[in-house]
Amino acid sequence: MGRNCVAELLRRAPGRLREVFLSESREDSRSVGSGRRGVLLEEIKRLAIPVREVTRRELDAMVQSDSHQGVVARVSPRSILDFEELVRLVRESVSVRVLALDGVLDPQNLGAILRAAECFGVTAVLWSKNRGAPLGPVVSKVSVGGSELVRLCPVSNLHRALEALKEAGAWSVGAMVASDASPLDRFEFPEKCVMVMGSEGEGVQHLIEKTLDFRLYIPMCGQIDSLNVSQATAVMLCALANQHRQKGILKVT
Repeated sequence: MGRNCVAELLRRAPGRLREVFLSESREDSRSVGSGRRGVLLEEIKRLAIPVREVTRRELDAMVQSDSHQGVVARVSPRSILDFEELVRLVRESVSVRVLALDGVLDPQNLGAILRAAECFGVTAVLWSKNRGAPLGPVVSKVSVGGSELVRLCPVSNLHRALEALKEAGAWSVGAMVASDASPLDRFEFPEKCVMVMGSEGEGVQHLIEKTLDFRLYIPMCGQIDSLNVSQATAVMLCALANQHRQKGILKVT
């Protein structure tokens, strides 16, 4: 749901769009913007994607939210990256940037994280099927389509998955407040890196924390001494991407 999310799918993965629903109310037409709505409709029609006008209440019911901006799309199921394929990528690639999420349960945070993951060239996002927010319209809208574009790899056991990636040649880096943590601005990221981010309440599980090769903290300058998990993830991924870009192993678009 959402204007920007649908527009991003039109640009990057138009083949997944099956039908687009637009609110027939004047209020939603104005919120989309006559010019931007026209451009969106023109591209949808050019690709021969069916369009249907419905009431705002119908859109609310479709996505269980009223934050759709008058635009909802029905899409074909996206592909999910098989974990064995991810292991192969880690083993064979010169550089990888895997993001592992441990207990991120809030859809708003997950959406913001997936947006950052796509923006900063993450190879894949890894998380436990039983310890993560479900993917859905809210996640997709907040991610501005990032949830539909970045490679996703849910696993049954995150701890075992991280161990397997280490055996394949990746180094694990976790963000946390700990006495042995190093400041982010003084750390040199390995070329094959798994970034582990924990939940806001509990952080990284103790079992997973023990498997980390490096622990990092983000130096603060203000009176508030913490960021939420989506903000912290964006900061960490930006630092990782910048270093890989400077080494010439990540292209900037």
